[in-house]
Order: sequence, then C-alpha cells, then structure tokens
Amino acid sequence: MRFVTYEVGTAVGPVRRAGVLGADDTVIDITAAREAFLSENGHHNAAAAAAFECPSDLLTFIDRGDDALAALREAVEFVTAKALMQFEDMTVVHPLDAVRLLTPLPVPRSIRNFSLSEQHMLSSIETMKRKIGGMEPSLTRIPPEWYNLPAYYKTTVQEVYGPEELVPWPALTGKFDYELEIAAVIGKSGRHIAAADAKPYIFGYMLYTDWSTRDFQQREMSINMGPGLCKDCASSLGPCIATPDEFDVENARLVARINGEVWTETTSKLRSSFEDLIEYVSQVQTIVPGDVFTSGTVPGGSGSEQDRWFPEGAVVELEAEGIGILRNRVGIRGAAAPLPKSQQIFATAVRHDVL
Repeated sequence: MRFVTYEVGTAVGPVRRAGVLGADDTVIDITAAREAFLSENGHHNAAAAAAFECPSDLLTFIDRGDDALAALREAVEFVTAKALMQFEDMTVVHPLDAVRLLTPLPVPRSIRNFSLSEQHMLSSIETMKRKIGGMEPSLTRIPPEWYNLPAYYKTTVQEVYGPEELVPWPALTGKFDYELEIAAVIGKSGRHIAAADAKPYIFGYMLYTDWSTRDFQQREMSINMGPGLCKDCASSLGPCIATPDEFDVENARLVARINGEVWTETTSKLRSSFEDLIEYVSQVQTIVPGDVFTSGTVPGGSGSEQDRWFPEGAVVELEAEGIGILRNRVGIRGAAAPLPKSQQIFATAVRHDVL
C-alpha cells in the first residue's frame, strides 16, 4: 500500500485526511473505508470503531501498529471488490485530481539525516574545495571514522513541505541546492534491535529532499558545529509512504529533474542498510513510530556534486520507482512564501457526513 495525507474541500472548509492510493488515480479514505466495511457487516457503532481502528491521522494510524494495517487491508479489499465510491452519506474513494496531496507526515517525531554514499561525499568535497561562499571547505577529505560509523544529524520537524508546495529560497544563500534521498519511516517502538531483526520496524519509505544552503553551510560548519540553519530551512517529504513490499530500496530507479531536465539517474548504492541504522541508533535510544531515517544523498543526487546550480523559481522533481514523484518549485531569493501546509491548521473530520 501507498499511504498519503490529503486535503479535501468540504462545506466546513478544508479537511485533512489519511488515505491510500487506489487504482485508476484514486485515493481511498482509510477511516471511511473501515466504517463502510463495519457498517456493512452489522457493527452497531461503526463510526466510532472505524475512527479507532483506522484513524484518519497517519501518525496515529502508524501508532496503532499491525492491528490497524490488518483492519485497513480488510476494508480496502471490501471497497475494491464492490467498486465503492460512496457509502450512505460519505465519500469513501476520491478521484486523485479532486484532492490535494500533502506531506504524508506533517510533523514527524524526528528526522535523522545519515550520509551513506561515498560518491556523494567525494564529489561534494571536490566542489566545496573551490571555496563556495568564499570560505575554506569544512572537509577536504572523508574522515576515516565515516567508514566505521553511520553518523547522523537531526533536522527540524517543523519546516516540512509536501508535493507541489513552494519552497522559499532563504535570503542568506546564493547557492541553494537539493539532495535526492530515501527516507524510512519507523513503525514500531524498540531498543537494542539487531539489524537482523530490524526489518519489521520499518513501516515504509518516502522520498526526501534535503534542501541545503551550500555557501552558508560552509560558513556555519567552519566552526565545527551544525548543520543548523543551512539544513533546517526546509525539507520535503512525500508524495506517499510506500510499504516495504512496494519499494525496492537497493534497485529502484531514482531520478532528479530540474525544470524537466534529468540531472541524476541512479540507484541508491548505500553503504549501510536501514536495518543497520536501526541497530546503530537503538543501541542507546528508543526508536518510536513516526521517526524518520534518511539515507543521505544518493550518488549524483545533488547539484553540488556537479557544481551545477538551479536558478530561482526552478521546479525540482525527485522520482523513485514504487513511490512516485515529489515535485516542488523553489521561490525567489529572500521573497516571502506561504508557510508549509504542515504548519497550517486543518480540521480532521471525526464524522464523515461533511465528506
């Protein structure tokens, strides 16, 4: 399944819901589908039961664990077999073009950014040696411990953008950059998890754009701290969370396009698996549902590796087989832009009669 968070217009204003992508460019509302299934099978309080079993907030749904997944699969099979679009007074299945996809996790519980591509490191270091931003590079070679530890930094969970949103170009940078990454979403809590046992802890995968201010990054990291603002300015996540059976981490084709031109076509080529990352983090921390682990830039997956820079107003598209396309336009340097949808207040309908 491929999970989405979407916005739909209603008589009471825009409502934020959780769904799964269906056939023929549709979105199945997970709570409405479960309510329809329970009602059809004679449940005396189907609405309340559906809201608990398949809640229409994706993070809450992930918290529910395997029981929620089993309940949803049952409901989706029911809706699909009956070709159900409406049930009584609620919409169960929406045409994709009738809704707006948002970032699947508007506020993840955490975002840990790893760095798992040697090629990206080597190529970016060569570009940074040219004193991007007039600063000496913070790295002139890959540190030896990089090969021994899957180290990471944390970025803000607040500045998260979804598909088709405008990403502001910060005034502090003249070298704005994208990074094509894979993001794994944790689905279970745990600690001291061996890599061999870690696969069930991964709920699914998204695309991740780690927006980076390369010249300011040089300045900020020259004091051996950070990354801070150079990375916290924005992240994009989406367009869906593909369950592990939908996405081949090692072999999926990954593409980055700038204004329609292919800048990168690759596969992940990661030096550590996401299961390895779970083992590494969980040796001292409890991982929880809604944590996000990112791969770092895949080989060739940034402008900085090619010393190639997109212009203001560019359209940046990341694509992965099994996940889809995450598309954003960047703004004009220093120009005001709307807050990400993830920071805007939405209602989440408890009853479906407004849908």
